[in-house]
Amino acid sequence: MSTYKSVLFAFLAIALSIVAIPVCAQNNIDSPYSRYGYGSLDSHTIGASRAMAGVGYALQSGKQINIKNPASYAAIDTLTFLCDFGVSLQIDHMKEGSLKESRTNWSFEYFAMQFPLAKWLAATMGVIPFSTVGYDYTGSITNGTVRQTGEGSINEAFVGLGAYLFKGFTIGVNANYLFGEITNSSTSISTIDATNATIFDNIIDVSDYRIEIGAQYTIPINKKNRLTLGAVYIPGKNLLGKGYISGGNYNTSSGNTTYFQNDTVSLKNGYSLPAQYGAGLNYTYDERLSVNADFTFQPWSKAKFENSTNYFNDAFQAAVGAEFLPQIYSNNFFQSIRYRAGVSVGRSYPRIKSSNGDNSLWETQVTIGAGIPMKRNKSIINFTFGYTNRRTTPTRLVGENEIRISLGLTFNEMWFYKSRLH
Repeated sequence: MSTYKSVLFAFLAIALSIVAIPVCAQNNIDSPYSRYGYGSLDSHTIGASRAMAGVGYALQSGKQINIKNPASYAAIDTLTFLCDFGVSLQIDHMKEGSLKESRTNWSFEYFAMQFPLAKWLAATMGVIPFSTVGYDYTGSITNGTVRQTGEGSINEAFVGLGAYLFKGFTIGVNANYLFGEITNSSTSISTIDATNATIFDNIIDVSDYRIEIGAQYTIPINKKNRLTLGAVYIPGKNLLGKGYISGGNYNTSSGNTTYFQNDTVSLKNGYSLPAQYGAGLNYTYDERLSVNADFTFQPWSKAKFENSTNYFNDAFQAAVGAEFLPQIYSNNFFQSIRYRAGVSVGRSYPRIKSSNGDNSLWETQVTIGAGIPMKRNKSIINFTFGYTNRRTTPTRLVGENEIRISLGLTFNEMWFYKSRLH
């Protein structure tokens, strides 16, 4: 690629990343379980990993960006520039007893780009969602009704480096900036006096940094077979930002609100994020078959929320995923597609209270997808179809079935290549 085209492509990628920041902040979901804590947590994956149930701790590829482990960045070819972004359509089916409801949303999911700095060093930057809140439902109270609504997201902009320390061993680090706000609102209306309502708003505005450390070690078995071990650690920390709490009386006739509470608090001492521990194993055969297994643990029971450690359960997830390419070099379209699938199961972090006591939220996910090569270049269209079931135990509350259809595009450009022809 010429110097002019390289500079032009770089400016385009940076411009897209700037545009992605406000768009990522508009992620949309509809889930009653997003009202707990910081909302529904993102899988922290992009591209190919999303079609394999989010695996990636031990995954290495020079053709796809893997943000699950920053140590993987070093696998990029020294002449390659990668740019990846994705959007999704989400359909939620919810059921509680005889009540059923379906909602549809779309969202811009992520943007990332990756490029080499040296033969042993590569960099990645991008924007992804950290968590998303979206719900709207009404319930009954004594002599009235209450409407609970929530919206917003916390997003994550990151810059990372991945490097080879010695043959087969890579390390990496991400510097992440968390930003955005989530709003939880409650409006109570009495059946005795419908002209007056009581409203409460709780806004969390996050502005904070955190780091992510990863390592990978590849063990060659023979010419066609290899194993890779991967590990990731994210330290826990107090969350920085502001909280805004307000309460008031709303007159439904005049539209005026008289506030009796309007407080601003610091998040630092009352809100925190737990550490995260992740480990994975990858088996690769002939660069055509990749089988992966991941395990993640987060001690959320130690994290603070509203000055309490009674809001969350420890979270864990086990996932397996695979990718199969029939032929590395083939003129046959179907033999050039990368076929992907995965399954995961785990417990999410909310501790959901009911009349029968505390409940855990369990999630099971099944994904299938494909990486479709674009004609005449190395770029790939990533398609993922995912199904997620959410349920509570021991008491069955709202059952949720989510269908997510994701479409992504990975640009693969020979950024630093200089032609010998003039």
